[in-house]
Amino acid sequence: MIHERADCRACGSSRLETILDLGRTALANDFLPPGEIAGYRSVLPLRLRLCRDCSLVQLADVVDPQVLYSRYAYVTSTSRTMDAHLAAQAAHVIAAAGAGPHPRVLEIASNTGVYLRKFKTLGCDVLGIEPARNIAALAARDGVPTRTEFFDSKSAARIRDDWGEPDVVLGRHVFAHIDDLRDLIHGLDALAGARTLIGFEVPYLAEMLENTEFDTVYHEHLSYVPVRALQALLAGTPFALERIEHYPIHGGSILFELRRRSAGVAPHPSVAAALAREAELKLGDPVTWKGFARRVGEVRRQLPELIRGLKKQGKRVIGYGASAKGNTLLNTSGMTAQDLDYIIDNTPFKQGKLAPGSWIPVRAPEALLADQPDYALLLAWNFAPEIVARETEYQKRGGRFIVPIPEPRIVEFPNGL
Repeated sequence: MIHERADCRACGSSRLETILDLGRTALANDFLPPGEIAGYRSVLPLRLRLCRDCSLVQLADVVDPQVLYSRYAYVTSTSRTMDAHLAAQAAHVIAAAGAGPHPRVLEIASNTGVYLRKFKTLGCDVLGIEPARNIAALAARDGVPTRTEFFDSKSAARIRDDWGEPDVVLGRHVFAHIDDLRDLIHGLDALAGARTLIGFEVPYLAEMLENTEFDTVYHEHLSYVPVRALQALLAGTPFALERIEHYPIHGGSILFELRRRSAGVAPHPSVAAALAREAELKLGDPVTWKGFARRVGEVRRQLPELIRGLKKQGKRVIGYGASAKGNTLLNTSGMTAQDLDYIIDNTPFKQGKLAPGSWIPVRAPEALLADQPDYALLLAWNFAPEIVARETEYQKRGGRFIVPIPEPRIVEFPNGL
């Protein structure tokens, strides 16, 4: 089920240094019915290591992807924030690709097809690659052609033979899930044409450091990516880094764009700017990450103290958003159903189940106003501005939100964030 990796998946260096140990946690998307938790055994080590040579931060321990993804509980958010982000990014990608009418767009780990539907509205031909059968079925139901398989060097050639050469290949928040990045590059080489634009969106390591976003660490996220590590990965390959686009989504993400070196496209100034920022932040220095680990320790101490203090006052506290990052936050802070009465979430797969590790019940979002708890911990804090602005009725009745990152605080109404 799990093995320890001793070399950097970007540059191959063995100079890896442990910078954060979060103990053992449940798999972040293992939402289970109450009757199945008694024999649960997937409580596994969660440790971060820094590559001293290319600055990639990565998990020390790798879980078998068949365990993680064959059946999956995560679906792409349909919030207004995400909808606007996907629409803007799709428009940018099509303009950057410079393809003709009806570009062919392929997405790796396409989930429910929400992103590809944006491209369909722009007149593109689309194809999704999604290994989780239950998720792929939802995409197909909504009219997004989807192949149920993992993308790798073996499947890439088959996909090109069956579907043709794509003008654009995309992956949103899947790059960090891939253990064998060299095999990914071989797969892209087998799939991409002479001018194919390749884009991967990843959580950006710089923001993870600056905002103490340790809750983005869970077993699916194998890599925490700086641009310097991308340069190291691409050295000696047919691909070069062309451009970096920065977005606030998920606490700070970048879209990195690749094209074949033979296309002769000069790097955009955004690449040099990102590298300069990373050097200034000293992302490759273990001392930098010691400061990060100290701040993480403070959040893990302060958050349960705040919640338990409110409970002692007789207040009722719930969670808002049964997110994977929320499960890391709960598990590594030692919080359980004794701390949060329940978690609300709009994902049908999760409702009626228990959040992994903390075993807190998950309920439908209608419970917020029907039950009117005193406080709601924003486990999906990356959507905090939208949630706080939307849930005005809850706050008018006296309810308050707690934002956990970068440090725990109560959001006062009507001042907001």
